[in-house]
Amino acid sequence: MKKIGQCFGALFFLLAVFASAAEHKGEGEGVRVRSGTSLKDMAITSVKLSLEEVKKLSIVASLLSSDNESKRAAIQDCEMLFKYTVRQLNESLNLLTTSVEWKKEQAEDVQTWLSASLTDQVTCIEGFKDLKDNYVESVRNVSKVVSNSLAIVNSFPVANISHGQNNRRLLSEAEDSELYFPSWMSPTDRRLLQSSPEGGMTANAVVAKDGTGNYKSISEAVKAAPSKSTSRYIIHVKAGVYAESVEVSKDNIMLVGDGKYATVVTGSKHGGSLQSLATFAATGKGFVARDMGFENTAGADAGPAIALRVSSDQSAFYRCSVKGYQDSLYAYSQRQFYRECDISGTVDFIFGDASAVFQSCNILSRKRGGGNSNFITAQGRSDPNQNTGFSIQDCQVSAESIRTFLGRPWREYSRTVFMQSSLDGNIDPAGWSEWSGSFALKTLYFAEYMNSGAGAGTAKRVQWPGYHIISTEAEASKFTVAEFISGNVWLPSTGVAFQSGLVVP
Repeated sequence: MKKIGQCFGALFFLLAVFASAAEHKGEGEGVRVRSGTSLKDMAITSVKLSLEEVKKLSIVASLLSSDNESKRAAIQDCEMLFKYTVRQLNESLNLLTTSVEWKKEQAEDVQTWLSASLTDQVTCIEGFKDLKDNYVESVRNVSKVVSNSLAIVNSFPVANISHGQNNRRLLSEAEDSELYFPSWMSPTDRRLLQSSPEGGMTANAVVAKDGTGNYKSISEAVKAAPSKSTSRYIIHVKAGVYAESVEVSKDNIMLVGDGKYATVVTGSKHGGSLQSLATFAATGKGFVARDMGFENTAGADAGPAIALRVSSDQSAFYRCSVKGYQDSLYAYSQRQFYRECDISGTVDFIFGDASAVFQSCNILSRKRGGGNSNFITAQGRSDPNQNTGFSIQDCQVSAESIRTFLGRPWREYSRTVFMQSSLDGNIDPAGWSEWSGSFALKTLYFAEYMNSGAGAGTAKRVQWPGYHIISTEAEASKFTVAEFISGNVWLPSTGVAFQSGLVVP
């Protein structure tokens, strides 16, 4: 174990020079250097080293054992997380080494993958909690290199090419359509999301509890899907309640149900690590769900009980429901989009470290016994250079007669924005809550922009250094689909409707 991390010293110094400069320039500003090539070479070297060390850590994890149940669970989680990390680092390295002109789309891809890699390391470390182990120190070393890599990539000079915030992609060919898609969704996928299984859509597989389909369970259908598919593989899940634990680790899988409350995947997992609790987990790239429900029925007193965990990059959920109590939706990492979804829970029921936009959703804080207040979000950005955060736009936010806060900072650089949304009167006048004393109050970024409703008043909001009332369209636009998750690049291929920029009254 001592050999892991011994080669980091000199590289840490070189990387830290650039990383520190990037951090001191502030968020969104680059470091001015004479040669972009030297920075790029530095980033390539750093990512290569991270990849090599993560592979070693993964092998070590597979050989570790423990009589301590908590430690054993932490080791298993790390082993799984490192598989994600290897993919993300490989994708980053490939783009860094093959790109000729560094454009905004490429920069955001690498920023997303390195941000997700860092989240994996932080999650692995947190799993050990107070358990002392040399393995954790090795993971910390890797996380430092990934963090520095991210700072360097963020400082690259980027070609001034706009995503085209006002370039809205039509949901249909009709010129008067009011629904739009992010740019990363292809015309084919757009049509898929709008067509019904009975008319126009050809499913690759059908799941039906009554035996009228190809499979009786979702897990069976996913298992039979191709491991690697460049085109969308469609699974139609007929109406019914499917009591099963499902993980979709394959790319480009699309689940189409018969309605957000008609086709429901349900479970009651609770207790244990956050990586093991979900009723449904989407980890393969490009996952899409339409007209599906995901729920965890463990109850209000069960503690963390996840209905849906998502680490799928460029994933989309359209007209879906996510229902639980504490920790209902774990928006774990990478770029995610939710449109016209119903999301309900109690404590931190939208949490994680993804770059996620929630648009035209119904967000409900559920009443529970024994609790005085609820918290909608707990965003987990741990590094100022990560491009992660939650943007909640044009949503209906309400609570069942319980004092509710918009969010609290799970990690040091937590970032959440509520904009152009309706907030009901059960939102606490302070708006936001501490996590623990003064933790993160100076480093977080919580903001509001042009919200409405009885709970939208900002006169009594918190006075933290990290809280902001956004006053300009330019600042608010940074958290739209086009700008925050590069939605114009990838959402069109999924077929999910979306608003690219700010909602025009």
